[in-house]
Amino acid sequence: MTLLDPRLWGAFLLAVVLAAGGGYWKGHHDADQSATVAQLKSEKESLGGALELYRKTNLTLNGIAANGRTELDQAQAAARASDATSIRLQQRVTSLAAELRAATAAGRSAPTVGGTDALDLLTGLLSRTDQAAGELAKFADAAHIAGLACERSYDALTVIEKN
Repeated sequence: MTLLDPRLWGAFLLAVVLAAGGGYWKGHHDADQSATVAQLKSEKESLGGALELYRKTNLTLNGIAANGRTELDQAQAAARASDATSIRLQQRVTSLAAELRAATAAGRSAPTVGGTDALDLLTGLLSRTDQAAGELAKFADAAHIAGLACERSYDALTVIEKN
């Protein structure tokens, strides 16, 4: 083989091109990797922001739910107090009806309108009306508190989303 042999020059040129080409491909690969790293970093920051928003939203909603439970507990305590007052009132009406019956049976004059049957009817009507009103008030209180909690949750979420 001589220096003028085309196979020798071809092998030499091929070696030079491959050596130079390998550097090109490595640089291209490195540039592609840096773009991927930058993209992943951007995604990480975006996910971090989304996670922080999720945490903030959960914290706000948990606070609203706890506040709603507290308000519901207070409403139920007020309903129990109202029920106790209603029971005392019902006992007083029953007592007055018994006194009226005793007075009527003894022959004493007592102001009656239609006798004790009407009084019994009115006492029963008062009792049923009071019970129905109490149940309706409990339902209304629960629905009102749930509605307020829903409104607060919506308002909190719209404020968080705007930020």
